[in-house]
Amino acid sequence: MRIADGIWRFLKEAGVDYVFGIPAGTISPLFDALNDIDIKPIVAKNEGGAAYMAARYASVTGKMAVCIGAGGVGANNMMNGVADAYRAKSPVLFITGYVHRWQIGKGAIQELNTEEILRPVTKYSKTVMKEEDVLKELALAVELANTVPMGPVHLSVPIDIQLCPLTADIPKLSGRTFELDAASKEGLMRACNMMEGAGKGLILAGKGTRGKSELVMELSRHLQWPVITTPEGKGVVSSEFPLNLGNYGFASTDAASGYVNDKAVDCLLVLGSALGENATNNFSKALVENKKIIHIDWDEKELGKVYETDVKICTDLRLAIPYIINHTAPGKNTGFTRPAVNGKLEKTNTGVSLREFMEELPSYMPKNTYYMADMGEFMNFAFKYLSIPEGGDFETNLNYAAMGSAIGGAVGVQVAYPKRCVAVFAGDGDFFMNGMEVLTANEYGLPIVYFIINNAMLGFVEHGHQFLFERVVKGFKQERISIANMLGACGIKAMELRENSQIKELPEFLKNLDGPAVIEIITDGSEGAPNGDRLKALQKHD
Repeated sequence: MRIADGIWRFLKEAGVDYVFGIPAGTISPLFDALNDIDIKPIVAKNEGGAAYMAARYASVTGKMAVCIGAGGVGANNMMNGVADAYRAKSPVLFITGYVHRWQIGKGAIQELNTEEILRPVTKYSKTVMKEEDVLKELALAVELANTVPMGPVHLSVPIDIQLCPLTADIPKLSGRTFELDAASKEGLMRACNMMEGAGKGLILAGKGTRGKSELVMELSRHLQWPVITTPEGKGVVSSEFPLNLGNYGFASTDAASGYVNDKAVDCLLVLGSALGENATNNFSKALVENKKIIHIDWDEKELGKVYETDVKICTDLRLAIPYIINHTAPGKNTGFTRPAVNGKLEKTNTGVSLREFMEELPSYMPKNTYYMADMGEFMNFAFKYLSIPEGGDFETNLNYAAMGSAIGGAVGVQVAYPKRCVAVFAGDGDFFMNGMEVLTANEYGLPIVYFIINNAMLGFVEHGHQFLFERVVKGFKQERISIANMLGACGIKAMELRENSQIKELPEFLKNLDGPAVIEIITDGSEGAPNGDRLKALQKHD
């Protein structure tokens, strides 16, 4: 057995079912070894797309994903996906090849020190130079990736080491259990006392609450406190939950903004959020002003980083939320009635209204749809106006905000949840950056639905520059290219949507998919997007 075979044997025992990547000379032994193990390779069109697939797979499942590629150029192509995983705290193992040890320093093809390149955006980055160290380093890297706060790790393995015979035993995985320590219990008791003394409270649920929907809703019902969700926490609580006020931060719903600004709200419970720019409406003081702040997160460095907080607790929410429920009295039912989440639609644009589209779409899609938002002006319409029904979910990585990340990332989400509908919102700019991964979805027969919003411009940039400087650069707009025709020529099912009334055609169009479908939404960019808070923030000097 070669070391390459041993690597996969260990990773299979670690629960790995898929590997995303692109073959290359320096990792050819690793790809060859996949013939002899029950791990399915997903070969992408670009290492960056493969890295996004792995990052999103890990993000939505919490399981470690694996991505492999050549050292040097492959690792550099991966860089955005590695950084995406880093900002999302997604457990991903990146393995890159390296030239033969005897070639190092002699100018071999694709030779580059990727260990140092990837070090700033990983929890651990190491080039393994001894055969006997490979599986020990692999076990360490996997453990670090899965240790909270989770995140990506990287190993670079020279090709000659991959080919060497395996002489060491395959290491056993070390299991980890979590329990509340004394400091966490003391902090939680203080938090419980503070919540019971509050007049009117509010829960802010971030990305860290993903996978804990029932707990968050149980806590909300128990306290009788409404919930607002960050863009990355959207979907954790369904839109049908009567105490859910919707998105807060970028493109806040009217109900969420109204409750945050209610001066009677005197306590804010933050669950699983780093309180970054997108989650706080550009670090708004209104979120915390005149409120007691309780912040619970599994990453200690996020606590107290943005706002002064009254109670900071570093622990797992799966332990913290039941503790709060068990140590606080049920809140009084005040007869709270959720206001309209958003005001009435006043159509001022010509052509397709994205707001109208987002509000109507869930009625025509399966209830279990896993929606994903790529990066662009259109995403604000999704954050504010798209409702996520019971059984549905939502995924985005607005902290890193890489254009094209969801187009590739959708492949990772679809293989993670093969029985669910996965639907992606992306712009024409996203497509031109990473759109060829739609072909990857087609080759693997993945029924991903891509909604490509084509306004023939970089909308966020065009409207942002007009707002900030009252002028734009000519290149922000471009000649409209039919993305539907382009992908139709590749054998992919595609249609154009030029009027909101065409949304009724979707169920029939999407029936019995055996591969991806593309719905190109033609807009003229005249509809005002809920971008104002972001654009105003760009004017700030401190």
